[in-house]
Amino acid sequence: MTKKLTFTLLFLLTFSSIFGREGLLNIVISIDIKNTPVKAILKTIEKKAAIFFSYNPGLIDENRLVTLSLEQKTIGYGLALVFDETIRFKEVGSHIVLLKNEDKEVVKARKKTDQNYSFTGIVKDKNTGKPLEGASIYDVNDRHATLSNAEGKYKLEIPQSENVRSLYFQKIGYRAQVVVVDLSATTSLEVNASLELKPDDVEKINPSSVEKIEPVIDNKGISGALVSPETFVHGQNLEDIKESRLVQISLVPSLSIGSNLSTNALITNNFSLNVIAGFSGGVSGAEIGGVANFVKGDVRWAQVGGVANLVGGDVLGAQIAGVSNLVQGNFTGAQVAGVSSILKKDLYGAQVSGVTSIVRGGFTGVQISGVSNISFKKSHGAQISGVYNLVRDSLVGAQISGVANTSNGGLIFLQIAGVSNYACNNSGLQISGVQNFAGVNNGLQIGIINSSINGNGCSIGLFNFVKEGYHKTEVSTNEIFPVNLTYKTGTQRLYNTYNFGVTFGPNPAYAAGLGFGTYFTLSEKLQLSLDGSGQLVFENNFVKFEFAQLYKISTSLDIKLAKWVTLFAGPTFNYNNVAFKNGDGEFATNISFAPLIDQQNINSRSIFWMGGQVGFRF
Repeated sequence: MTKKLTFTLLFLLTFSSIFGREGLLNIVISIDIKNTPVKAILKTIEKKAAIFFSYNPGLIDENRLVTLSLEQKTIGYGLALVFDETIRFKEVGSHIVLLKNEDKEVVKARKKTDQNYSFTGIVKDKNTGKPLEGASIYDVNDRHATLSNAEGKYKLEIPQSENVRSLYFQKIGYRAQVVVVDLSATTSLEVNASLELKPDDVEKINPSSVEKIEPVIDNKGISGALVSPETFVHGQNLEDIKESRLVQISLVPSLSIGSNLSTNALITNNFSLNVIAGFSGGVSGAEIGGVANFVKGDVRWAQVGGVANLVGGDVLGAQIAGVSNLVQGNFTGAQVAGVSSILKKDLYGAQVSGVTSIVRGGFTGVQISGVSNISFKKSHGAQISGVYNLVRDSLVGAQISGVANTSNGGLIFLQIAGVSNYACNNSGLQISGVQNFAGVNNGLQIGIINSSINGNGCSIGLFNFVKEGYHKTEVSTNEIFPVNLTYKTGTQRLYNTYNFGVTFGPNPAYAAGLGFGTYFTLSEKLQLSLDGSGQLVFENNFVKFEFAQLYKISTSLDIKLAKWVTLFAGPTFNYNNVAFKNGDGEFATNISFAPLIDQQNINSRSIFWMGGQVGFRF
């Protein structure tokens, strides 16, 4: 069962690599040439596909006449027609290298000798003739590499295998040069190279200084301490080379100890096992690191790090880290971290973190954090945090937090917080234990304090305020309190009322309460208002803290007398409940008329009557 599972896993990883592979040999072209030398055919393909061929003229008959007719076929298919099975093809950067096949048994026997081929030489700047320090010399066959020193000199030793080898010379900002050599008569060879600056990069780099190269993953404060200088520079110089490998094992990248040696920044691995930490060009399968994983390019499928995962490109799949995940590109899938998940671009999927989740771009999906979620740009989905959620741009979805939610732009459809919600545009529901704010409120706010700048929504709470909404002050009189002062604030659809009333005389009474209401426009000068309120009525000049309860439903016809003043009048429906008695042992009430309903029991007196009010609104 274990063997079957292992075989299945390796098959899937290999299939994934082949399925997603794109290369120069797979470029599709059309060509029709008859009786033309091989050299001319290769030049024609170079122009059509914007590639380069590199070969040793001593090993290939480039004057042989060949007829080649292709209709939407790959370059690899065409080369197989031009050359017989004695020639093999190797892709490196923008070059296709033509190499001579050798007898496999002879090559195998040569490898067993444990002897090396040795290359030496000097790398110079083609224009100035000065030596180039920090140029990479890369063996295309076996992925060995070295760097030129301050004098431009290098030495590269590689295990003996094929006699026909190709060396790839490259420094950031320069055009690559490929040299194909034949070692059938020697085991050591001097190979020099002159590199030409790319016109676009002449002003961008200092060709004599390796230190001017900026790191890929970060500012080298992280990667520079954990990745060897040689590995790091190869990753910069040879970034056009995309190699792949089924399995690699690494100990620590700072010492370049591992199966990929110092060229691991160039290689995408299907399965990568990093005992302590590892550095690679990409992952297309699975990567496991005892402490940390560093990837220069993209990651597909799964990455598990005991402490951290750092990726310079995009991620498709899942990341799991004991402390932190950092992705500089886009992320599609799920991130799980004990402390922090950080994305510099967009998230399509889910982030789960014990402390904080950060997306510099936007997210489509879910963020879940024990403390805080932060998204800097437009987002769609849900944020769920134990403490705080923040979207610097807009969130179309939901924010749920134990403390606070903030969305600085766009539409919010649901915010639920224990303390506070903030949104530029609330088009759904804001629920908070303390306060809600929306720049534009076109939905519903529920909280102790609700505020907004404008909008056509509703707010339910102890205090609701709309800056550009409905704000009125009323002075009125009714059958109980000759003087009443009411302040209304909110919107036409729903506003809050704050009510105060007083009656004078030998037994004065005072009332204070709040309510809500709405009004309807009948014409330019006529409106109809409908209010409901509850008040506490205090008597006995506050000698005792005793109060009655007064509930009122009132409707009024409003007549606009001027731009700033309105006359209103209408009936009221009143309910009064008294639970304390006066000096005569009777339930106290300041009503001097016969109510419609008057019920008493041993504990309280309930009175219902129909009254009226008239007043001015300013």
